[in-house]
Amino acid sequence: MAFLDLLRLVRANLARMKGRVAMTAIGVVIGTAAIVVLISLASGLRQSAVRDLSSIGPLTDISVFSRRVLAPFGAPTGGQEPVLNDRTLDKFRRLPGVVAVTPREPLDVPVTLRLNRLSGWVQVVGIEPKEVDRLGFPIARGTARLGNGQVIVGARVAENLAGVIWPGLMPRPASGQNSASHRTQPSPPDLLGQTLLLEILRYTEEGEQGAERTVRLRVVGVLEKTGGSDDYTVFMALSDVLDLKGWYLGRPVNPNRDGYSQALVKVSSPREVQRVEWEITRQGFYAYSAASVLRQINSFFLVLQGILGGIGAIALIVAAFGIANTMLMSIYERTREIGLMKALGATNRDVMLVFLAEAGSIGLLGGIGGVLVGVVLSGLINVGARTYLMAQAAQSGAVSEGISSLAHIPVWLPVFALLFASGVGVLSGLYPATRAAALNPIAALRYE
Repeated sequence: MAFLDLLRLVRANLARMKGRVAMTAIGVVIGTAAIVVLISLASGLRQSAVRDLSSIGPLTDISVFSRRVLAPFGAPTGGQEPVLNDRTLDKFRRLPGVVAVTPREPLDVPVTLRLNRLSGWVQVVGIEPKEVDRLGFPIARGTARLGNGQVIVGARVAENLAGVIWPGLMPRPASGQNSASHRTQPSPPDLLGQTLLLEILRYTEEGEQGAERTVRLRVVGVLEKTGGSDDYTVFMALSDVLDLKGWYLGRPVNPNRDGYSQALVKVSSPREVQRVEWEITRQGFYAYSAASVLRQINSFFLVLQGILGGIGAIALIVAAFGIANTMLMSIYERTREIGLMKALGATNRDVMLVFLAEAGSIGLLGGIGGVLVGVVLSGLINVGARTYLMAQAAQSGAVSEGISSLAHIPVWLPVFALLFASGVGVLSGLYPATRAAALNPIAALRYE
């Protein structure tokens, strides 16, 4: 049987039972729409979670901690704990795929950063100057070269000095107050090339104010916005931070004996992260990276998509019984027609092909309708969710910018839904097609 002849025959047969085909296809529409909506919800949640990873750091960065540092947070300790010192960092540098290694030592003492009359709290971190070029810092302006008395500042350090309110914490204007004037904030200064004053206050054992030290710092670079804590961080040369910590503690700091608080390991590509993490962990340290979090998120949402897609598939499988019932009823109504086809030379394969094509067409029609309905429902969910979140943000006084979609339809989902619906239709027509092909042509012609 020619393909065009088959299409014409299938179209004519389906047109004779429009009502029954429409009712059967509705079940497929419901099942396909359920698959599209549920999987799009899981995909939207995954996309939102992955987008939030931008605040953790690049996928090629690995943060390394010693067990001693994490012990206050519940990390198990015992035995001879390895020390995160320069000798250990040299071992990390020799690992395949590693391009840069630096301590990341925070200046965890009370500090105040000043620029003329502006002041604010800031996080100060010491890194190895000779590794800065290889760390791939996202420099927006200036240079990534550190020296004594020089610093690289995060993108929002200037906002912190100027007292700019963070996004999401904007208070609501009072009744009758002009909203535009209420939202007027001071412009943050341009810190590039400026000389900042870092003030450190040391307290006595009795808790009284003691000595104070002021350090002059020249800004040589400003980082791009990352959405994470680095936006409010000032990066100094490691030797300067160790010197300031020693002054605050009243004794020299010996990182080769006591170890660094943490280190940053930069690898050449995200594919190398898992292997380098495993090697660092094997040496007795804790390793953490955005890439490992991304792997866990992908695994979780893959399982979630499978579960939600399976729930939608149940409705589609139920619709498959409707297709099978429709095709069985069609056999009884067209028994003499089937006998006539065989008498005119149609083979069992031709008869099976006709019924399978009809069942698959019902599944395809229902799949097309289900995809369209699923896309519309996903869009309505996004509109409803965004409207609700914006209303909640307005009620609480938060800034509503950047509210993402709740449902996301990947490119492969409509194609998969159509193929799945068509496949279910073909499978559901397999038994009726076999019954039709097995009919005896003489008995079929005598059937009343």
